Amino acid sequence: MKKWSKKKKGVAIAAGVVLLGLAGTYGYQVSVYQNHFLPGTRINELDCGKMTAKEAEDAYRKETETYQLTLTFRGDESETIAGKDFDYTYQDDGEIESFLKKQNPFLWMKYWLEQSEYELKSGIVYDEDKLEKKLNNLSHLSEESQEAPVDAKIVYKEDQFVVKEEKQGTTIDTDALGKAVEQALKEGEETLDVEQADGYVKPAVTKDSELLAKQKKQLNELANVQVTYELPEGEKVLNGNTVKKWLNLDEDGNYSLEQDKMNAKIKKYVKKLAEEVDTLGKERPFHTTSGLDVTVSGGNYGWKIDQKAEIKALKKNIKNRQQVTRKPEYSQEELYTDNHGLGDTYIEVNLTEQHLYYYQKGEVVLDTPLVSGRMTRDRFTPPGVYFLTYKQKDRILRGRPNASGQPSYQSHVNYWMPFNGGIGLHDASWRSSFGGTIYIYSGSHGCINLPGKKAAKIYEMIDKETPIVCVYNDGYKLHG
Repeated sequence: MKKWSKKKKGVAIAAGVVLLGLAGTYGYQVSVYQNHFLPGTRINELDCGKMTAKEAEDAYRKETETYQLTLTFRGDESETIAGKDFDYTYQDDGEIESFLKKQNPFLWMKYWLEQSEYELKSGIVYDEDKLEKKLNNLSHLSEESQEAPVDAKIVYKEDQFVVKEEKQGTTIDTDALGKAVEQALKEGEETLDVEQADGYVKPAVTKDSELLAKQKKQLNELANVQVTYELPEGEKVLNGNTVKKWLNLDEDGNYSLEQDKMNAKIKKYVKKLAEEVDTLGKERPFHTTSGLDVTVSGGNYGWKIDQKAEIKALKKNIKNRQQVTRKPEYSQEELYTDNHGLGDTYIEVNLTEQHLYYYQKGEVVLDTPLVSGRMTRDRFTPPGVYFLTYKQKDRILRGRPNASGQPSYQSHVNYWMPFNGGIGLHDASWRSSFGGTIYIYSGSHGCINLPGKKAAKIYEMIDKETPIVCVYNDGYKLHG
């Protein structure tokens, strides 16, 4: 058997001593880390390496005594709240001790190079009422320092509707901020970005709103509407500049389409258009054959817009975003545009002069004396401009029924040309004279009595395109 040299024995002994030392050291450290945190252990960012659970608790509690939370607001502004102002502290509930029990002391050498991190989930306590009061006293939460957010909206700019971007404002969402602060305190965070924490009240409508985009498109189409009316006195254009005024505009300059308001504006517009265009029954200038310039009103001849039909038509134009040229919807139209709508072919029934003049192409082609209605309220001939209703030969005219139910009169005429209800032109064979002042006390029941031959000629000449002008030169006076 080979014997070791003294040198080798010395080396072996030394190695043994080292190993025993290392083993002792390792064992000692294992025993130490049975109740101490391993090196590199951090609890909520606090270095607790080599501390007992009690020491770590005390250290963390001391850390909370100087705790501050800095809130950063829009505009690079910030405010700080101190934990001591709302009794912010740590109360041990065994969580730190549980961290210690989780570690493996036999791996203590590993944690000379690595770190073990823990996060406290509980134990932090504070006075919620004091915290709320502290937050409410922040200058950024005062009413005067907060600016409300502004929704994105549609505005009219440079002849078109565009979306104006929303404005964020500085109004704090106190509920959201409270929850964010609560989470920051729980985690021991030292800063809180209010914007990142969604702590501001947000605009309800943003520029990316699909509804806003749809409304913008509709409003721009609406602004392109154009209705060119062909009127007796020329054209009148209804375009987007007017239609845009019919939109709803709030105090912030936001445009929107409100159908009830639009309908009311359309109705008002058509009513005004009718007031400008309608001549039915209104005064119109008239130059008598005797050379007088007078006015005549009344009758059934003239322009008359059918407002109900025109409202319907205009709504359709606007709804379909049309550009059209058309006449208004009329219930009554004049035949001509010259001579104040009478043209050059018409009949003048001059009730003052008791004379009829038939004009064709501006020339008198027939004239005759006449007898008009007796000048009493129930029999006088009303002035006005009229259409011929129809014409008929061999007609019996009957008056209103009397007390016995019989007609108050019955008269046969050869030529009947009504123009105002039961009032018309006709021959009057029972009369031996015409003209003068007969009508005042012995006039007709409103009709225009004519000599037979003259009535026959007029009957052959007249048609529905011949306006009939019944005119008093200087007014009239009734005698009962």
